Amino acid sequence: MIKPDAISQVLGGYVDRGEFAGAATLVWREGKIAHAGAFGWRDKDAGAPIRRDTLFRIASISKPITALAAMTLLEEGRFSLNDPISTWAPEFSHMRVLRTPAGSVDDTVAAERQITFEDLLTHRAGLNYGETFTGATKDAYEQALGGHIDSLVSPDAWITGLAGLPLIAQPGAGFTYGHATDLLGLLLARIDDAPSGKSCKGGSSLPSA
Repeated sequence: MIKPDAISQVLGGYVDRGEFAGAATLVWREGKIAHAGAFGWRDKDAGAPIRRDTLFRIASISKPITALAAMTLLEEGRFSLNDPISTWAPEFSHMRVLRTPAGSVDDTVAAERQITFEDLLTHRAGLNYGETFTGATKDAYEQALGGHIDSLVSPDAWITGLAGLPLIAQPGAGFTYGHATDLLGLLLARIDDAPSGKSCKGGSSLPSA
């Protein structure tokens, strides 16, 4: 374990060498703060340093937080793991799947079954990130969803845009790291906003399992 006084030396060295912009650190031991530090810049061009209260993007750390929220609504009986997500997002009633992962956005086949909430939670929905593609498929993702981190697309428009893009694999076929948790979070908002026992109308005749 790095000793608290060594944390400043190690992280300060990374900042001095330009390997990252900055960091904030805290060690809590036996009910007290044993170490607190702030290194580097929150805005290097403006000369604004990192402070204890500087906000950071948490990126994929939001995934377990979203999963916890999902489990809370699951325990309340608001949805079931085997429910098709089209119950709450009819936009996903008739999905298409790329014939090959590197194929054209127009070279698709029909999804063999509906995407379920369990698929989203286990990253087996066939959803991907746009930057993993090239050419027309990457452009289609950017046009439909906006920026990968900062997007000005509204939640409903984002859901519609994602549903209009082909899946990279059949639902349940395998693990793909992508927009599954982003979509799950937006669906949880729809569920939480709805009266108990109510859902969106939609879906298709495809089996849900």
